[in-house]
Amino acid sequence: MKPVTGYLWSRRGCIKGFREIIKLIVIARQSRKRLLCRFAPRKDSYFLSRKDILNKRNKALINVIIADDSPFLRNVLKDVLEASNQIKVVHLAKNGKEAVELVKTNPCDILILDCEMPVMNGLDALKQIMAEKPLPVFMFSAYTSKDAAITLQALEYGAVDFLQKPSQGAHALEEVSEILIGKLVTIAEGKRKMLAGLPSSGLKTHSFAKACDNLESQKNKIDIIAVGSSTGGVHAATDIIKKLPEHTKPILWVQHLPPSFTKGFAERLNSLTKIKVVEAEDGIPVKDDHCYIAKGGVQMSVARKNNNLYLHSRGTEKVTGHCPSCNVLFESLSNFYADNILGVVLTGMGEDGSQGLLSMHKKGALVIGQNEESCVVYGMPRAAKRLGAVDIEMSLNEIGDCLSKLADRTKKAI
Repeated sequence: MKPVTGYLWSRRGCIKGFREIIKLIVIARQSRKRLLCRFAPRKDSYFLSRKDILNKRNKALINVIIADDSPFLRNVLKDVLEASNQIKVVHLAKNGKEAVELVKTNPCDILILDCEMPVMNGLDALKQIMAEKPLPVFMFSAYTSKDAAITLQALEYGAVDFLQKPSQGAHALEEVSEILIGKLVTIAEGKRKMLAGLPSSGLKTHSFAKACDNLESQKNKIDIIAVGSSTGGVHAATDIIKKLPEHTKPILWVQHLPPSFTKGFAERLNSLTKIKVVEAEDGIPVKDDHCYIAKGGVQMSVARKNNNLYLHSRGTEKVTGHCPSCNVLFESLSNFYADNILGVVLTGMGEDGSQGLLSMHKKGALVIGQNEESCVVYGMPRAAKRLGAVDIEMSLNEIGDCLSKLADRTKKAI
């Protein structure tokens, strides 16, 4: 008689395998039940459908539209952003015209916009969007001299921030993914807070008339003005610079920008105002009726020689994550000025400038912070306020009006 061992083992193996499959099915059903219960609105309610679950999840994500003429970059960027589990790319556009139409019909938190595209370029699309359906627009483009000029215009027209595309192309997007995602998350959080109703910043914001009266009673002269800004600062600078009178005390301004941007930024501001706006150069004297823009990639500070103030534009190491850094400028000014300096901190991401403003404030300097309601990102003003370095908060519009008055009060050589 032939042995039946092989047959029995085969049968037993099938039975054992079948039991394992049953166990897996039971576990899967239990897991699905737990998952559905997690998203159910009440314990006694029916389970949500898969569509409802996805919709509920998506509410917490940042909805983004990408507009770029490169199909490869659009798809790679989509994958990079969605891999963060914080962002959902809801639509892709291959030109500015498509971006405009998508924004009108598909609400989103942020539009990522390229500068150079066919049919309608990024700048024209931005103008139309800001006029018809305003929302946070993030410029993502190359850093050629032409692109830099267009990006600066975009920031002036209302784009909230920008980032350079990797020079190696879409393959190297991971190099900037962390910075890009961080910027998008911060911008979206600011937008959602504004729509939900902003909480009090904890520092009283006065009306313009009352604020200027208070400042005048505290300080009867201003010899120099120092300004720091970052995200949203280009647009803020164009608003403020237009209001300045022909004769003002020197203004030293740090705006976080790359090296290829600051010269064009200074030239653009110079065309909008009665004073002279220039990019800072090492060793030049600080003069009345001038505004000096810190050069991108170089730290700006001041030094005295024979009772005259000179600019130092040197050093490329980052301080507080930036070069130029507001802290470097403010700290250097605190060595030469006390209560005759005015510090201003405008919209911007992060905490740059807060420590330097505190040093100035301890010497008696007056410090104005932009209020939360008018900031694109209430980061730098909040950080300075938390340290106790801000005397008063104002809207962007009020800051421009107030600077035009305070800067022209006393004519006194440095």
